[in-house]
Amino acid sequence: MTVSFSSGGNAATASSARRGLAVLRSRHSQVPRLIGQRLVQVPLVLFVVSVLVFWLIEVVPGDPGRNALGQYATSEQVQAWNEAHGLTGSLVSRYFAWLFGFVTGDWGTSLIYGAPVRELVLGRLGNSLFLGAVAFVILVPVAFALGAIQARREGSRTDRTLTIALMSLASVPEFVVGVLLLIVFSLWLKWFPIQSSISLDGPPGEVLRALVLPAVTLALGYLSVLARMTRTGVLDTLDSQYYRTAVIKGVHGPQLAVGHVARNALIPTVSLLGVYVGTLLGGSAIVETLFGYPGLGALLVSATVEKDIFLLESGVMVTGVVALLALLITDIALVLIDPRVRFDEGE
Repeated sequence: MTVSFSSGGNAATASSARRGLAVLRSRHSQVPRLIGQRLVQVPLVLFVVSVLVFWLIEVVPGDPGRNALGQYATSEQVQAWNEAHGLTGSLVSRYFAWLFGFVTGDWGTSLIYGAPVRELVLGRLGNSLFLGAVAFVILVPVAFALGAIQARREGSRTDRTLTIALMSLASVPEFVVGVLLLIVFSLWLKWFPIQSSISLDGPPGEVLRALVLPAVTLALGYLSVLARMTRTGVLDTLDSQYYRTAVIKGVHGPQLAVGHVARNALIPTVSLLGVYVGTLLGGSAIVETLFGYPGLGALLVSATVEKDIFLLESGVMVTGVVALLALLITDIALVLIDPRVRFDEGE
């Protein structure tokens, strides 16, 4: 009897292991298919975006030649300047000329900075991504911790207090939060510099001090939503059948918290994190301008004011590429985390 029981148990264990490996292989097999689909879809999306961006920038009032030469330049001088910079001719011909240059890496020369657009955009893109990474490191642990605390103390005074505080924070615009942080921590306490216009190649301590306030401002803008999503995910997990089954089987401690609660509670928040990364560059324009941080968002604001067509078009396209890549990474993460997610042909 003992041998029979042991053999049955070993067989069940082996069968369970085979099923787990099969599920794992099935989930990983989704990733190449998903990447292949996105490689087809992304260029089409970017083409539509490029048409809309080019058309919208062209119809915005303002003459680049007049902006560059000043109000005292003659009409003939402005016309000659526009012709020299390829800003005359039909809209369609100028669009395809710009699109061909963008695809081949010739993004033109900035009309206001006089420098290659490609170097300006990619250099500022690196700064914005670094600022976003610092904000991400601040945001995620704090939001997950607050959401977990709220879920574990659902309906308590702590839960209600945190809900009111987070909702109040969500209703305050980013620039107001940034100004308050500047007043308190830069003017009164003098802990951080007022302006964050610093080279990232400088001393690490000074770079970190310059990044704290803009990174915290960015993180606070998403804290409320991410914490609420985490709270909802934890509550759904604690109320699920598989969680109760795990508790009945005697699973507890870190294995229960990480293997059952954390992993399943993170599924609803992964999509939000992807959106956060994708919208970071556009959303950081206000923060970068407020703190004087040399990022892509602040650069696009200057390009918009001066109607620097080449800089604005290339900057917006790069932002779109980063957003689409962030969504692709989010889809891959969902496939690997949640076995219920499937991407079939045509999706």
